Amino acid sequence: MPDHPDLSPLSNPPSLAGLDEEERIDAMVDWFNENFEDPAQETPYNGREGGYLYIHGGPYEAQNYIIDAFPDATAEEHIEAIDRIDAEGPNYAPAGHRVLAPEEHYEDVEPSDPRPPLDYRLDQLSLQIGTIGKHVEEIIAIKRRAETGVAGIGHNLPPEPIEGEPDLNDVLESIRELRVELAKPDRENTADVAVIEKAQGRFAGFRAWIDALKAKAASSMIEGAAKAAGTLLFGYAVEHHAEIYTAVTGAITTMGDWLHLLAPMF
Repeated sequence: MPDHPDLSPLSNPPSLAGLDEEERIDAMVDWFNENFEDPAQETPYNGREGGYLYIHGGPYEAQNYIIDAFPDATAEEHIEAIDRIDAEGPNYAPAGHRVLAPEEHYEDVEPSDPRPPLDYRLDQLSLQIGTIGKHVEEIIAIKRRAETGVAGIGHNLPPEPIEGEPDLNDVLESIRELRVELAKPDRENTADVAVIEKAQGRFAGFRAWIDALKAKAASSMIEGAAKAAGTLLFGYAVEHHAEIYTAVTGAITTMGDWLHLLAPMF
């Protein structure tokens, strides 16, 4: 569905076939910029409250659209495109040309959603949480080896916890709970909202922590050493960041749409 009833549908994402990596990234960025814009362009601003008034929906974030709109792109291409878009700021408003005139209405416009049907994406969610679970279990094993002194070069592990470290067992618990909800015959209508909301929050915390680990590795000038070490926590975050980021972001986005169907806001 479109983002807001006052908007025309998103334009169809272009094909990436036959393009080199730079052209593919440019195509994704251009598509997003065709459909969204900096809120400073036309969005009203409330000086008293200190924020924009997103009267046509939003704020919108690139990470919630790029991955689903371009499933054929690699994780690295997704991240690079999102990073380029977010360089101008993470929050966007719909492009002005998509705002319908007062006499128009979305029901009169043929919808065009670049994302696959929710049922298909719920099948993909099963795969995504499998990927997430695999990485969480490996990270738990790395931490356990470090704590018991079995890591060999464990003295090179991060000397102190990274702020915001989640309870990884909670993440695994949510994965198990999601599998139960995904296995329900009428999952799109009968899934437990509380389970999905809890999983969303836990996954978001895990993604933020992995991002922090990777950033810490880079800022500490140890990224190269971490990659070489292979089993170190920093190294794991650096080496597997793209796959983790893509799986978690895709899962969070799908769960958001799932929740909207189960418990619509309006």
